[in-house]
Amino acid sequence: MIRAGVIFALGLSLSACATDRDTPSTRPPPGSNEMLRAPVTVSEDLEVIISDVIIPPGAVVPRHFHPGEEFLYVIEGSAVHVEAGKPDQILSAGDAYVIPPEAEHAPRGGPDGARAIVFRVHKHGLPERITIGDAGPIPDQQALDLRLSAPEIAELRVTTEARSDVHCHAMAQRAILCEGAGGRELFTFTETGHMAHPTVLFRGFVIAEDGVPELQERGWSAAKPDAAQAFFRSITQWPRTRASD
Repeated sequence: MIRAGVIFALGLSLSACATDRDTPSTRPPPGSNEMLRAPVTVSEDLEVIISDVIIPPGAVVPRHFHPGEEFLYVIEGSAVHVEAGKPDQILSAGDAYVIPPEAEHAPRGGPDGARAIVFRVHKHGLPERITIGDAGPIPDQQALDLRLSAPEIAELRVTTEARSDVHCHAMAQRAILCEGAGGRELFTFTETGHMAHPTVLFRGFVIAEDGVPELQERGWSAAKPDAAQAFFRSITQWPRTRASD
């Protein structure tokens, strides 16, 4: 895992470059502006995303969480960090902070807004951010509309089934359902012989009172779009047959 000290030092270097070269024409727009995305060579399933984050004065970022750790260094202004289970904290220029994986948070811009260099270390193939609505996780629609190739789906399935925090089940309709710890992740991989193969449904779910994941949104697909959409629309619940273990 990337050491926090190394990330902090790199943040200092990047922040100096950002402020020295910053002009009205080069300053990024409000939001999370990706600067770099690269694999972590010492771990096959991890990647790092470096973002230049701009929060306007008084603006509130919707409540969300990230699949991995988030390391941030504030280079301008201030923000109120609102994190579930913790007291609100003011982060000002020069402050650094680490947000644990899946910690729900909703930062709010201070009087002059805030700018921070943010490093996210998380599992390759997962979305950068999951927004939390009143009814639970809201899928990243941009990621959900992404069309993956069959080899990419196969690689994602192998990676998912190998995770110690994921439990996979064989389903009734030639598919494998994999649930992440805490019920926040749902992968459904169709198998050979299925009309929508190869297809993967990722996230887009709610947990019913009986504990069964209920399908809520379509997911990634490498099959014919019409076949995949018809398949997903035909299902409201995934009936389990047997556990894969």
